[in-house]
Parts: sequence; structure tokens; C-alpha cells
Amino acid sequence: MNNTFGWMQMSASDPKKAKDFYDKLFDWSMTEKATQAGHHPFIEIDAGDGPCAGIGQGENKDQSHWVAFVNVTDIHEYTAKAEKLGAKIIVPITDLGGGEGFYCVFTDPTGAVLGLYAPQ
Repeated sequence: MNNTFGWMQMSASDPKKAKDFYDKLFDWSMTEKATQAGHHPFIEIDAGDGPCAGIGQGENKDQSHWVAFVNVTDIHEYTAKAEKLGAKIIVPITDLGGGEGFYCVFTDPTGAVLGLYAPQ
């Protein structure tokens, strides 16, 4: 299904602490995943119906936050459209590697943060 929310990603100041908290709170299945060279590993969350979220090391060691991702068919089309409508790109289109797809993150004209994800 496209143009619907499909993933949540947490940028955590302390991913292990976040993992321990959410594991105890919700009893989620969590698996540490390797990433491309130069990137921190992240923790994939399975709430019972397959992977639905992740926890990774945030850039700011003092803050943590969640970002919602909307599934789209064409990451380039929707990123360009968002920019044309006034969005500011925070994370440019990035290849997740291994055929996992692409994502980007932006702030909308009101300052809200949103991510886009596309399988290709």
C-alpha cells in the first residue's frame, strides 16, 4: 500500500538503553542488524507481524526522537515534490543497501519531520 505510514525509526542517544526500555515495555522481538560500512548498526523491531520499526544511533548524543516514514512508489518523485512544496531535506535520498530500498527525511513547511521510504 502506498502513501501510508509504514515504518517508525528512533534516533536514540543510547540505542541499548532504548532497546532495553521498549523490550521490557512491549515485549517486542529485537534484532541487531549490520548496516553499510561507516554506519552504526541498528536494532530492528518486530512487534509480531514482521519488522515495523528500528532504533539507531542518533547524531545528537543528547536527544532521542522517533520519525514516521510514509511508503511511496518513487522516492525521487516524492522528494522533489516535497521540496517544491516547501520541504527542507534533512537526510537526502539514501540507499539502505542490499536491495532494502531508499529513504529520505525532511521537515515540512510547519517544521514537522517526516520520512519517505521506497523499495526502489
